[in-house]
Amino acid sequence: MLGTHAAMQPGPNPRNRPPSDNTTLVAIIEGYRTSGFDSDFSALEGARIRCETCGAETDATQYVIESLRRLEGASDPDDMLAVIATRCPACAAEGTLILGYGPMASGEDTDVAIAMKDGRDSGPLAPNASPADEAAVSK
Repeated sequence: MLGTHAAMQPGPNPRNRPPSDNTTLVAIIEGYRTSGFDSDFSALEGARIRCETCGAETDATQYVIESLRRLEGASDPDDMLAVIATRCPACAAEGTLILGYGPMASGEDTDVAIAMKDGRDSGPLAPNASPADEAAVSK
């Protein structure tokens, strides 16, 4: 599951932290969009990701997690979401992929999360921080 996969665990960087309880999904997505991650991606069966910009359906192993923010439902485990900043390997569109994690995650979301490469320590965004946070983009 997403919550236990090594690629989803915070690394040694002190900025690897879950958002505070008052951080909303909308605020995280807006932060990424403001910084150029304005495309959308969807998880598909078979550990594949669809780029909504070019329509390419690509194996999730070709995608790199550049940044990840987790939202944990304080009262509802169904609200456990991961917002991932990534780039399409076919058209280079930068955007976000929203995956469920934990016990209520779909099989598609779990398979995609496990298959993606973790590039958070080498990407343009601070790990687990959206660009609107203190760790702004270095693009």
